[in-house]
Amino acid sequence: MAEPGPGRSLGSYSPVDYMSITSFPRLPEEETGGEPVPRAGEDDTFLGEHDSDPDAFLKSARLQRLPSSSSEMGSQDASPLRETVKDPFSSDCSCRQDGLTVIITACITFALGVTIALIMQIYFGDPQIFHQGAVVSDASHCTALGIEVLEKRGSSVDAAIATSLCLGIVNPHTSGIGGGGVMLVHDIRNNLTDVIDFRETAPSELHNELLQYSGHKAGILVGVPGMLKGLAKAHSMYGKLPWLDLISKVTEVADGGFNTTHDLAKAISDLKEDELSTTFQDIFFPHGLPLTPGTFVRRPDLAAILHEVATKGVDAFYSSNLTREMVTEVNAQGGVMSEEDFTNYNVSVEKPVQTVYQGHLVFAPPAPHAGPALISALNILEGANLTKHTSRSIALHWIAETLKIALGCASKLGDPSFEQTVTGYVTEILRRKQVFSGRRLTSSKLRILKIMCPSILFMWAQLQVKP
Repeated sequence: MAEPGPGRSLGSYSPVDYMSITSFPRLPEEETGGEPVPRAGEDDTFLGEHDSDPDAFLKSARLQRLPSSSSEMGSQDASPLRETVKDPFSSDCSCRQDGLTVIITACITFALGVTIALIMQIYFGDPQIFHQGAVVSDASHCTALGIEVLEKRGSSVDAAIATSLCLGIVNPHTSGIGGGGVMLVHDIRNNLTDVIDFRETAPSELHNELLQYSGHKAGILVGVPGMLKGLAKAHSMYGKLPWLDLISKVTEVADGGFNTTHDLAKAISDLKEDELSTTFQDIFFPHGLPLTPGTFVRRPDLAAILHEVATKGVDAFYSSNLTREMVTEVNAQGGVMSEEDFTNYNVSVEKPVQTVYQGHLVFAPPAPHAGPALISALNILEGANLTKHTSRSIALHWIAETLKIALGCASKLGDPSFEQTVTGYVTEILRRKQVFSGRRLTSSKLRILKIMCPSILFMWAQLQVKP
């Protein structure tokens, strides 16, 4: 075995005893024998094949020996530190600036990517689904059907379609596929509001003279129904569930049956049986007695019609054998309806009238609907400055008198498609909001009301107008 040299032999070294070569300047250090260690620039050589002394290798490679025990650590003298004026973060170290540039670029790229993804989700992604909603109708069966549509991820328009068609089955005295309506829809994504107008229209052969001399005939008062075409239009614009699935749910209500509501029973009891058709009496006067509240009723006739509409579309109602049957029945009662009236029926999509009431934007259907009258009433109440501190009696007084004015205004609202003066009248109503600015109406403000609503002159004293 080779004899150990003056220093430690390599045979007894451990990973704790020696450290690998470092590029940092080592501190000055004294060896055991007092011989100074060579500094940088002094005879720096690499280990050759003839160099076999471990201590010589360590000295030539400028290794720094680490103490392997606490006693050895304490025996070493602290070496003085050398002061330097070189800034390690000066411009010479360009890697720091390059790293900062990379970080900033990555953050900007990430933010830009997230923004683009959100924009694409808003405009091209699935519609936003709310976890809370409300369906309101005057029949619990139909309200439950609308809620069921929402729970199946249908849109609010889908729920409105199902609920309204259901009401035509459960409460046929107030609505149904033989009538029409209007639907106001606000698109929250695009911040747009549309009014889908599908009111009944008069037959093309109807004129004023015919109404004067034949107004007592039931058939002359029947209009072209727009319900199914209007709901189909609304579904094409805002619907989400398939049309077949949606109408099939309503078909189940008619085919499965329902309990007669109190409102329907009262409406039937008020009719005179001798003025009713045989078909009507078979449905609502079974065994010669009117339906009573709670009586179970099935409507297979409506179920068959809705099934055809669900599978074939609205043409099954507006251009089919059913159309000819309806035209024949109406004309038999003194009407002047034709199949072309059904075929030529069109749904109109319009923009609403609007106002701001106590900071809230209010939309309403335009004329000939009562929307402009409602806007006029809200404008008056805005001037009345009703707050939570207003007494109940005063608030109710203002609301009641304002509704009287609104009804007077509504009496002049005709169809602008046939009466051009209606457009100017509505414009005048919507333009007069600024005149209702005080708690009490002044004489000048009342003159505006006279212009807008001549039928409310009697309200001078009731509104306590200042002289």
